[in-house]
Amino acid sequence: MNQETREKQVLERILSLKQMVQDGRSGPVELHELGVCYYLIENFRSAAGFLADLVSQYPDYLEIAAAQSLRIFCLIQDGELLEAEILLKERLQMDPTNATLLGMLAHVQEKTARVADAIHTHRRILEIDPGNNNSRNSLGYLLALQGKKEQFGEALEHLKHAVSSKPDHPAYLDSLGMLLLKSGDRERARKAFLKALSRSPENTVILDHLKDLM
Repeated sequence: MNQETREKQVLERILSLKQMVQDGRSGPVELHELGVCYYLIENFRSAAGFLADLVSQYPDYLEIAAAQSLRIFCLIQDGELLEAEILLKERLQMDPTNATLLGMLAHVQEKTARVADAIHTHRRILEIDPGNNNSRNSLGYLLALQGKKEQFGEALEHLKHAVSSKPDHPAYLDSLGMLLLKSGDRERARKAFLKALSRSPENTVILDHLKDLM
């Protein structure tokens, strides 16, 4: 099934589900599915809206945790970081060791320029899930961004672990390049950025990092 056909089917399902809602024939399952369908076509605002309706109307819904997690993710994608963080903290009070929720919290903290908080959150994630390479990558990258030489050793250990698990992962290679650049190893940084760019040629973040190096 190609992307166009899949999207058409999702849109048809959205129309069917919305008609059920308008006719009063819907319940929590239909609202959840509407949220998922809008998420699939990257209409994050509508997805978050239907998931909010679900939470307010059916607080005892069996899959409420999954619905709330998707709602939070959609709010983040829509740029509603403050609302997302409020919901994250509510969910984490009930599920404090949920690495997925903590990962979203760290993302919000990073995007709102609270790097020290994001570093702390990624360290919490790795205490819970030492094999979480996305957090290892993010932690290494944030430590590199801080530019404190005494933290470069820790950053390198995390990034080596991440890159060794997925040697061609562009984000991991880009983070390694940033650490090498901050460490003064410009040639190895250039190689890491170029390899990352070869795996993700249109990635503007990697391109910007390479421009900074040049």
